[in-house]
This record gives sequence, structure tokens and C-alpha cells, in this order.
Amino acid sequence: MMNPRAIDYVTEEFYESLSFQDGEVPDLDSVKILFYGDGLLINNSFSKPFVFTAQSFTQTLESQIAEGTLKQFMQRELYAKTEIFGKVAQRISVYEYNFSDYQTDNLPRGINYIQFIQTDDSWLITSMAWADENENYQIPEEYL
Repeated sequence: MMNPRAIDYVTEEFYESLSFQDGEVPDLDSVKILFYGDGLLINNSFSKPFVFTAQSFTQTLESQIAEGTLKQFMQRELYAKTEIFGKVAQRISVYEYNFSDYQTDNLPRGINYIQFIQTDDSWLITSMAWADENENYQIPEEYL
């Protein structure tokens, strides 16, 4: 039986790999190795879902950074609940994010549902789907 804390580490590594300050370069290669196969990432915060593989997700970020439309980004987990059955797991991950200053109050938040599988010696992300909080969808109190 593998240590379920490994899922915490994979999630933390995902958020940390995306985060960077102005003048830095994020470690996007680390993002790709956290996924099993191509992975599936779905941003469902808008009128239509944006669907990515781990590769296309990191390529999109790299393009935005190269074009100067993404100068810095920070995302961190505020709350997590992980359920494990055998070699599969799901995590509810409440996050906050910011495109400017790391210390700003009242950052935008959302919920990321992350699925994992246990491979020979590690947990890997198979998919994630997230939505940002808005006036119609508020994060439940028990998650804050």
C-alpha cells in the first residue's frame, strides 16, 4: 500500500510548477511528468469548456509567456479532500490564483476535481476539471 500523502505531493507540485513571478520561467516540464499518458485538463469556467492534454496545456502557457500576455501567475491550494479506493483516487482541491501580486487579498478561487491512478511506484494525474467561483457558483462553506 502506497502512502496517500504522495497525492498531496503531486498536487502541490502541479500548483507550484505553474506558479512564477515576473522575470521567472515556470517549470512546465514538471507539469507534464505528473500526468499519466496524455492526461486531460478541462477548464469549465466559461460558456464552453476549454479542453487540453498535458502537452497542449503547457504549450498554451508557454505561448502566452512568450507573447507577454502571461507575465506571472500564482496558484495554491486552500482546501483538499482526497478519497482513495485501491489504486484510484479523486481529490477535491479548492484553489486561489492571481496574475499579479502574490500578497493580494480576496483572490479569485475555484474548485479543481483531480483524478489519480497508482502506477508501479507513484500516483499520477489522469484528469482534472475545474471551474472558477462566480456569482452563480460559490464555494461551499465546508470547503473554506
